[in-house]
Amino acid sequence: MSAGYNPFSIKCYCFLIFLGIILICPKTLQANPKKPIFAKQKKTIVLDPGHGGYDNGALGPEGTFEKNVTLDLARMVAAELENTCRVILTRTDDYFLNIPSRTSMANHVKADLFISIHSGGSFLHQASGITLYFFKEISGPALTPDTEPSKPFERIDNRSPWSNIQNRHQTSSKIFAQLMLNRINEQTVFKKSEMLGAPLMVLEGADMPAVCLEIGYITNPAEEKSLRDISVLSNIAQGIRNGIDDFFEKVR
Repeated sequence: MSAGYNPFSIKCYCFLIFLGIILICPKTLQANPKKPIFAKQKKTIVLDPGHGGYDNGALGPEGTFEKNVTLDLARMVAAELENTCRVILTRTDDYFLNIPSRTSMANHVKADLFISIHSGGSFLHQASGITLYFFKEISGPALTPDTEPSKPFERIDNRSPWSNIQNRHQTSSKIFAQLMLNRINEQTVFKKSEMLGAPLMVLEGADMPAVCLEIGYITNPAEEKSLRDISVLSNIAQGIRNGIDDFFEKVR
């Protein structure tokens, strides 16, 4: 070892240089900001195309079945939402599904929103417009959309396993219905629209904000024509997507 070499002094000198770097440039030793381990979880939306299989729903003057319109629209809405939400359809093809099964599917996946899609039907061909329903309890059994156009709803005596559970979501469901109706009105040719509270069985057992959409009257010749138009359905789908976005931005 050469004269004058002091390992301890050299170590102290290196330490002082290192300390100076920390004091002068503290950012040089900061780790990169940690990214969250899990990305933000997507919201789950359950879309319920009404009717299906032997249950055709309402029938238009030109032979259009409600069950086909509801499925077409549900698929378009799913396409609109696929990049931002987890979307589940209660039925993906032309088959029958009873009402409790539709609601139970939404509850099973713990959906953030449930949207049941229908069209209006009436023997009065001038009946027209959009109606968005939220659940509102009244005395008596729940109601369900009926396939006979003379009666928009039919009373059902058997209760779902989750009877009355939607009551806790009534306020948020009403807000969601209004936001979605506002957005659909921006996109569609249907001039008449309204929001109503009704004791619908398809909404009664949903344990999340839930609405039932009747988009035009398929028994009205002019509105049947609109509901057969892909561009009209596409606009409706965009309105539904925008209403969902508004709801999550303002409420959830």
